[in-house]
Amino acid sequence: MASLWRSQASARAHRSLPRLAIVVGLASIVLLGGSVAAQAHPLGNFTINLYDGLTVRDDGIDVDYVVDMAEIPAFEERQTIDANGDGTLDPAETTAYLTDTCAHLANGLTLTVGNTVVPVRPATTGAIAFPPGAGGLSTMRLECPMHGHASVSEGQPVSYRDGNFAGRIGWHEVTVVGDRLAVLDSDVPAASVSARLTAYPGDLLQSPLDQRTASFRVGGATDVAAAPVTDAAAPITRSFGDRLTNAFTGLVTTGGSTPLLWMLALVTAFAIGGIHALGPGHGKTLMAAYLVGSDARPRQVVAVGAAVSVMHTASVVVLGLAVLLAGRAFTPEVAYRWTTVASGAVVAGLGLYLLATRIRHARSTRSHDLAHAHGHDHEHEHGHTHERPAGRFGLATLAVSGGILPSPSALIALLAAVAIGRVVFGLALVLAFGLGLATILVAVGFGTIKARSTMDRRLSRRVATWAPIASAAGIAMLGTVLVMRTL
Repeated sequence: MASLWRSQASARAHRSLPRLAIVVGLASIVLLGGSVAAQAHPLGNFTINLYDGLTVRDDGIDVDYVVDMAEIPAFEERQTIDANGDGTLDPAETTAYLTDTCAHLANGLTLTVGNTVVPVRPATTGAIAFPPGAGGLSTMRLECPMHGHASVSEGQPVSYRDGNFAGRIGWHEVTVVGDRLAVLDSDVPAASVSARLTAYPGDLLQSPLDQRTASFRVGGATDVAAAPVTDAAAPITRSFGDRLTNAFTGLVTTGGSTPLLWMLALVTAFAIGGIHALGPGHGKTLMAAYLVGSDARPRQVVAVGAAVSVMHTASVVVLGLAVLLAGRAFTPEVAYRWTTVASGAVVAGLGLYLLATRIRHARSTRSHDLAHAHGHDHEHEHGHTHERPAGRFGLATLAVSGGILPSPSALIALLAAVAIGRVVFGLALVLAFGLGLATILVAVGFGTIKARSTMDRRLSRRVATWAPIASAAGIAMLGTVLVMRTL
């Protein structure tokens, strides 16, 4: 009777699973659909983008100076603007910030007319705006009209350099036009290809402009006045990865208001983390390459996955705390860059270590086989290839390399949660994201263990011996390429 009851309960459970999956799927679609209204910055969440529009007049040179900050630097800057720390930006704070910041930015500009260095000063107070960004955070747009007063005459050479935000990644663009004066031999264009940082060209997003200087000569008088400045916000064609990032960061504001939405948001964050892990990256490759030549067991692979999840969550929290506590003094993209270099160096070191140990193991195995060639059967031969120890060093390296690099979208989600007072919910989303990421790595590990077993049974002894060595060399090359590409 009990067996019959268990059978019926199991059948009911199996029938309810598809319904639950449908409910979760539909609710996740609703959550994700509501989260993509505000788009992440097209050039990435860390970028600070600059536009310098020079207009040559007979009384000097005007500089139309525009700063476009993505979500993370804008978050840091808002902390600076909010002098009293009450969480709101009142007019007095904004005006004081504009005055100080525009003056500071003007000091970072070097303008030379003829052989004379011309001071550049703010022309007006300027303007600031906070367009919506990802995860409920805002971006920031700062406009500082400036002027370098000088007597400009025909034939004078002019040079210009923008030294602000040195070392910060982003789009840097300079243009030059004349107002009833010709501009000759200019090494920058007359028109902005980004419409003053309002419509970044899609074909240049992967390789943004990096023009911080301009040089030209002043020509003769003309009847052509400088064209009025116009902005043109054009839609950006976004990749699937961009849409996924927007969806994840948007969960901070769209999910969690009820227990059911809490659960659905966490499930969705878990799924997004898994999808994120399927994208380009070295984590899956490293996991597979390492396990090809080791005797790691499924429980060890699960332990590595758990460590990856914990480390990823911890790295996001550490980076988030640095942004919150250090403000504009901390440059997260620099920290991210050097973390990537460190990760690549660790991977390269692991590869070299494995290469040495696996070559030594292959030699010892060959010597052993030659000495006992007539006393061992085929099964023992292949069993011997499994004596390649997994090693705590290798497993720990897998965990470090897979979790040390925080996802920028997870960092955005955490900062957004802090901004709206939902810290616990934000941490839960980041942890769910990390669990999804680790689950894919574990699945890759299980698949590799299965493939390794098949390889040892079916492939020749020569191939089974050299495959781990080749995978170790691949790991070393992977780490080296990661370091070189980042540098």
